[in-house]
Amino acid sequence: MEEEGLYSTYTLRGLEETSMNSRNVDDAADQAAIREIDREIVRALNARDVETFLGFLADNARMQPPNAPILDGKPAIREMIEGLFALPDFSVTHTLDRIVVSESGDLAYISYVYQLTEPTEEGGTGTEEGKDISIYQKQADGNWKLTIDMWSANQPE
Repeated sequence: MEEEGLYSTYTLRGLEETSMNSRNVDDAADQAAIREIDREIVRALNARDVETFLGFLADNARMQPPNAPILDGKPAIREMIEGLFALPDFSVTHTLDRIVVSESGDLAYISYVYQLTEPTEEGGTGTEEGKDISIYQKQADGNWKLTIDMWSANQPE
């Protein structure tokens, strides 16, 4: 357990905000690539395109939804996404407010606020507002993949 704590500390320390310096990382290019992936993820969600959405995820991706168990891997995430897509009036929008690339250039996180529209138990439509933090990892081919996504609503259910 102690080793896990050390690993987490090391990983998070590497994600501190940095500016362009002598390292071999192009923050602007990486941030632009992640920003475009983020746009495409939202498009895929609103188009209810499961395959495109899953294509942006690492094979070992993990989703940590509020008030629910962790979803490990694409099969578990697929099940959740297909459930959301089955809901009438499902849509999502969000405003990206931060992209931070690690000093090593192989990890990045984004944070944003979101609005999720879905049916209510009363038969109408409601909008959940919340916040999200997602971690991306640069793959061997240079592409970025979403590896961890965790979100929570601003108001209780």
